[in-house]
Amino acid sequence: MIRLEEINKVFYKKNKEIQALKNVSLEIDSGEIFGIIGYSGSGKSTLVRTINLLERPTSGRIFLSNDEITHYSDKQLIPFRRKIGMIFQHFNLLSSQSVFDNIAFPLTLTGMPKEQIRQRVNELLSLIDLLEKAEDYPASLSGGQKQRVAIARALASDPEILLCDEATSALDPQTTRSILSLLKRINRELGITIVLITHQMEVVRAICQRVAVISQGEIIETNETEALFQQAQSPITNELLNPSLFID
Repeated sequence: MIRLEEINKVFYKKNKEIQALKNVSLEIDSGEIFGIIGYSGSGKSTLVRTINLLERPTSGRIFLSNDEITHYSDKQLIPFRRKIGMIFQHFNLLSSQSVFDNIAFPLTLTGMPKEQIRQRVNELLSLIDLLEKAEDYPASLSGGQKQRVAIARALASDPEILLCDEATSALDPQTTRSILSLLKRINRELGITIVLITHQMEVVRAICQRVAVISQGEIIETNETEALFQQAQSPITNELLNPSLFID
């Protein structure tokens, strides 16, 4: 389980205080696919980055299972971060490394023996249906293939949690469907908890079991996905779910 309690995050820019997160509390169950939706600048990316403390909160507490990790040092966080994979909108692949070496990269950092790395990477290449692309380089791949490689790299260390920050925003609809299908398969077969940040309502409806809506750094609504679509309580949620109704 992931539990956030009263999370606040303040940034300072030219002596100006910007509160990115305001008293955010969330519980995400083990093994579920949980969506966080909101407009650009709503704080959703900051929120997901607090889960693995890439962004340390100004105040509040973060728990992974029953361990409070809020004030852990970077050294203390190493074993916890290995349990958390992360994928991004723009893939973040190493352009000078092959597909195989991109996936192997986090394993080489741990000192895993080469034969074990080879076996693990081939398992992941099979999972993402890119065995034939092992020796190719990112520049030769389509956007969907790049994201599959990024997903495999995030899974290399056998994490318990996968954080997806706008992972399908740069993809066309057909490719988005294939990536969502892969994520659902990963969740189903590997039991990995997935936290998905997006502004794409069709993505939320296709894959998420529960959803939180964030606006101006605050969680304004949380519900099961279908209940949210059928009975949204907040005007902002209605705008997000039905954008065509709010065009001037």
